[in-house]
Amino acid sequence: MTCVCLSSFGTPTGADARHAELAALLLAYAPRVRAEGPPSLIWADARGLHARSLAEGLLSVLRTQGCSAPRAGVAHAPVVAMVASCFGDPAAAIIEVPPGEECRYLAPFPLTVLNPAPDLASLLDGVGIERCGALADLAREDVEVRLGPEAVALWRLARADDRRLLFGPAPRALPHAALEWTDYELRDTERLLFVINRLAGSVTGALHELGQGAQAFTLTFMLARGGMVEHPFHPSRATADQRSWIRLIRHALERERLPDLVSGIALRVDAVLPSESVQGDLLDRGFATARDAEAAMARVLDQGATLVTPTTTRHPLLRRRTRWREQESALVWARPQLGPGEIEPELLLHLLSEPEPVEVETVDRRGFAAPVRYRDREGWHEMVTASGPDCVSGGRWEGEEAYAWELYCCVREDGEMVQLGRDARSSRWMLHGTWR
Repeated sequence: MTCVCLSSFGTPTGADARHAELAALLLAYAPRVRAEGPPSLIWADARGLHARSLAEGLLSVLRTQGCSAPRAGVAHAPVVAMVASCFGDPAAAIIEVPPGEECRYLAPFPLTVLNPAPDLASLLDGVGIERCGALADLAREDVEVRLGPEAVALWRLARADDRRLLFGPAPRALPHAALEWTDYELRDTERLLFVINRLAGSVTGALHELGQGAQAFTLTFMLARGGMVEHPFHPSRATADQRSWIRLIRHALERERLPDLVSGIALRVDAVLPSESVQGDLLDRGFATARDAEAAMARVLDQGATLVTPTTTRHPLLRRRTRWREQESALVWARPQLGPGEIEPELLLHLLSEPEPVEVETVDRRGFAAPVRYRDREGWHEMVTASGPDCVSGGRWEGEEAYAWELYCCVREDGEMVQLGRDARSSRWMLHGTWR
């Protein structure tokens, strides 16, 4: 990896804002730039470029910004480029070290250019190793045995073996598609959806190839008389399902009238996440996956099914507590927006259909038997913590069977949260449910 290291550009230690400003200006010449310090250095990625021409362009930018005598080092190894820039020939503004000559170039420099730790520097000085070449000539086994494993990293640098990754892989562009026309303009929803469907097929196909789903995407209409109208979308889960996208888009178009005729449409992905594959998503807790559940729900909605959602009250009659109201199908895929009276999602207690008897080991805590481990059909489970008890009793005067429970909220070592209860009348322990 060829890189350019820039130094001596007059940025004092601690002037982070000026340092970052200079690095941003250099992006006009280099595809990627990185600032670090102290000492204040700027790295430029020269892969695929003419390194010396790039260095000349970067130095010209620094001079126009008031840097009196900036210097550049060019080499395949970052440590060699740094040494050439900071400690090379002061008469040369650019020092380029040819490939294969890096170790030879470093050999005459003192070890201090590699910034060794103070205790390691004292140890090397005590055995008479003062130059990079002297350290590079040693065998690795000798360095590790005589000087310790921390000296191996310095030995690699002295041999121009710098394994730092200054620039990671270039970020991949997110999928997008666009279509423009000049012979006619559109406003009809169905004709617009015909075009959008083709664009969505292209974009979702690209997401499937990447194994990703869109967490957010934007639909843009180019208007005939100029201007654009953008519609951002946020699915409830990261998805690359074309029918889900079209359902969200159709719902938005039916609610809004465009201000002008449309001469072009663009569809772009704004944020992605790995495609989900969560078991227990719909109908079959053991075998269903998120993708299959999403496709099944889409097929149901496409057949004209009606979606309903419950509304609960505190009515004393159970059959009157719940009322069902129809819900728009697009809302199944849209991310719900929290209102001022709503709360963020939280853990819910999922009760077992019937409490499961368990064997529990306890310790005395303020007169109560607090659980420390329990055994169910899967074996013993150690507790990290057990909060409680929450003492609940009643039923004697309500015409039903009396009850008295000591309930504990417990966290197991494997992270599972469970509710254990002790029947105070019979001293039996039951597993009531889990929090999810």
